[in-house]
Parts: sequence; structure tokens; C-alpha cells
Amino acid sequence: MYIDFNSANKCDFAKVIFTTKELDMSLSDDREKLCENVNFNFDNLTYNKQVHGNDVVVVDENNIGNIEEADGIITNIADVPIMVFVADCVSIAFIDVENKVIGCVHAGWRGTYKEISSIIINKMKNIYKSKVENIKCIIGPAIDSCCYEVSHDLVEKFNTKFTNLSESLYIMRDEKYYLDLFKINELILIRNGIKRENIFNPNLCTYCDENTFHSYRRENGTSKRMAMVMQIL
Repeated sequence: MYIDFNSANKCDFAKVIFTTKELDMSLSDDREKLCENVNFNFDNLTYNKQVHGNDVVVVDENNIGNIEEADGIITNIADVPIMVFVADCVSIAFIDVENKVIGCVHAGWRGTYKEISSIIINKMKNIYKSKVENIKCIIGPAIDSCCYEVSHDLVEKFNTKFTNLSESLYIMRDEKYYLDLFKINELILIRNGIKRENIFNPNLCTYCDENTFHSYRRENGTSKRMAMVMQIL
């Protein structure tokens, strides 16, 4: 039903999970089933209408449960689960282990290109006085470079923007281009000051593992969704 990332989290105040294809998180019944299973407060579950942008919503006592157009969400309130939906895109959890702040983002190629991770880190710093050395990040399952074929134009778009990154952002195979969203997002995190040892990425490919994950590409544009869900306990 879900992958428990608490061993990667290594903090006792927050729980991070990632759902599998046993649930369709686009359905309210399945969202409630998950919350009951992991002891999250379903009544306070808060998520966005995702638009492939880089806006980040700050959840406080006044907007719990509101649905806004954004692709990131942060809070320091206990008993309020926050969530992003995915079906191939990258999800990233952010945990300030010192100030007890959590956040998560949905980063497809557009959100990655717009550096939504930079936005959420800056909001954590500015609003909650987080220090980057205290932020741990967990990268959820997504389509990996083994399967994420893209156009040459998109590869060049990334190459042009991220000219100062020393590592290759894609691989070539049989004269086709495969973008590495995992690597790009990791490099963005590191460029923002996140310690490499504080980034956990199991490199799980949603496209490859059809027994465990939904995949938008593999399933021809499926409406079914998985989710990264986290809560301060």
C-alpha cells in the first residue's frame, strides 16, 4: 500500500510515506484508507491543484484543507498531513529536523526547470528560519533516465539553463535522449546548500516497476495517482 521512508527520515517528529498502485490517490476513499492505515489525520489532509509551476503554499491554522493552484506545500503544524500527487514526476520531501518544519514538492520537467526546490528551500529559510544544513530531503519514485525519453530540444533547454552544472543531465541511447530528472533535482538541492549526505534517493523508476507503481507514460496517460504524504506527529 505504501513505502515507509521513516528509516531515511531519521527523525522522531515526522512521518513520510509514498503510496503504491494498490491505492489510487486521486480518489477520496483511497486517501482516507491510507490515512487510517498510517494514523494520519484525514480531516486535516491538505494538498494542491497541481499546475506544473513553482508556487509553494504555506499551510497555517487558517488554510488547512484549502486547495490552491501550486506544486509545493510547507507547514510547521502538527497533525496536518500534506501531500503531492505523482504518476512519473519527481516528488521531494523536505524536513527541517531542527525547527520541525516539513514540506513537499511535485517536480515534473517543468517544475524541475523552474527550480521549485529552490523556492521551497528559500521559503523555509525566510518563514521558518530554517538552516540548509538542518534540512533532509527524500526523493520519491519517478520515471528515471532509463525510460524518460525526451526531445533534443528539451535537453538543450536544460543544458542552456544549467550550464554551470558539471554533470551530464541526460543520457543517449540509440540516438535518443533520456533526461535525468533525479540527477537534476539532486544537483539543484546541493546548489542550494543541502548536504549530499542529507539527500536520500532510492532511485526507484515508476516506469520500470509496473507491479508497484502507476506510470503516466506506461499506462497511456492514466488518471490514477500515487502520492508522497507527510505529517508532523
